[in-house]
Amino acid sequence: MYKTILVAIDLEHSAHSPRVLLATKSIAEANGADVYLLNVVAAAPAIVSQYLHENYEQLTSGQAGKELADLAAGLDLETGKVSCLIRFGTVYEEVLAAAEVVEADLIITGSHHPNVSDYLLGSNASRVVRHSACSVLVVR
Repeated sequence: MYKTILVAIDLEHSAHSPRVLLATKSIAEANGADVYLLNVVAAAPAIVSQYLHENYEQLTSGQAGKELADLAAGLDLETGKVSCLIRFGTVYEEVLAAAEVVEADLIITGSHHPNVSDYLLGSNASRVVRHSACSVLVVR
């Protein structure tokens, strides 16, 4: 049923990662799907970005890549079935763009319990659900 799964992983708030990865492993194995682990590094505000190291994106990509590779290895799926992606920008926009690029037919993401600001602005997970062209599984 699912051939390509995009899994949005928040490396800064990894409380949901074990459950997200467990769901990913189960669905990927059942469908023989390819898995793309995605971490989106939120864009730094302009006032902050001027103070960042000139190789900020390269350094951040390297560290995030290592962390994603460790998570990928923990999935214990067939060789070549898991790839890692790192993008910079607005989280939900980058998740949706990556899903389009890899032609995902399922996005898996974690979500926290909503607070007041989520009701006013919406969480990244809710925006992905509202705007995705494919199925979305939100794991809590």
